[in-house]
Amino acid sequence: MSSSRNSNRLAKKIRSQTSLTLSTASRLSRQASIYLGSSITDAADSHQRRLEAHVAHVLASSFQDRQLNGALLGVREARSASQSLVLTLESDMADEILRELLPRFDHFYGGIRGVPGLRIRRNREHIVLHYALSPAQLTVTRADHRRMRLPSAREGEVPLWKRAPGILSHDERQDAEKWGNSKGSADLRVRDLLMSRILRSPRLVNRTAEPHGFANCYTHHSGDLVIEWCCGDTVETLCANLLAHGIADGLAQGNAIELLSRHSAHLGNRTVILNRHSSCQYSSEVQELVEYIKEGYDS
Repeated sequence: MSSSRNSNRLAKKIRSQTSLTLSTASRLSRQASIYLGSSITDAADSHQRRLEAHVAHVLASSFQDRQLNGALLGVREARSASQSLVLTLESDMADEILRELLPRFDHFYGGIRGVPGLRIRRNREHIVLHYALSPAQLTVTRADHRRMRLPSAREGEVPLWKRAPGILSHDERQDAEKWGNSKGSADLRVRDLLMSRILRSPRLVNRTAEPHGFANCYTHHSGDLVIEWCCGDTVETLCANLLAHGIADGLAQGNAIELLSRHSAHLGNRTVILNRHSSCQYSSEVQELVEYIKEGYDS
């Protein structure tokens, strides 16, 4: 099938799923590197989506602009497996990713860090992260297939993940339940669906971090996830590729996507916020910054 016909098909899909005009949809479709790729495989149920969304949110909050080798959330590959999800982690970040995900009480912070309710089952090359309050689980493994290293407690930390799955303190249970009843998100279904899809789309979202090896992720509250970058794909190109792979499938047409400018877009009524700077933010400093980030992982 010709590229022009593929582009037309994608434009029609974008137009049917969003409130964008046909001319805007056509402009986006011409920027997509893949026209109608296989749709993102969604999580099996709401429990699995909620856990995956929480994982994506914690990773974005924790790593911000400290990625290595172009892995935006530290994930190189995501593969759906039965009722679960297998994440292949960037090897240089894998141990720190596990540390950030596993729940611990931080006395200096004054609360719980990580994903409350998360517990582990260890295998030879991978670790299964299962949720104490539902059947949801994730499997994490390193890209280099080396053994994952369990984190040790740092000063002021109490590792809650070492407790039995059925044993949650009042604070941990309260924090876990708060994620499922968040006041920061007007629509929990949309939040869980979009953030889960972002976690399951590393090959698409990692394009923002490829030019320099890192980008920037952060959150304002429990209801959003921000991706910010400066070089490589434009906002419209990233949106076009995400839409081609079904990021907006099942969303209300009016809230699917909003293009604010050439440099900013919102997905799901500000659930996922995409911002691209108009010029490079790092120039000749990139290699120095990469070395600085690496030192942080080695320390």
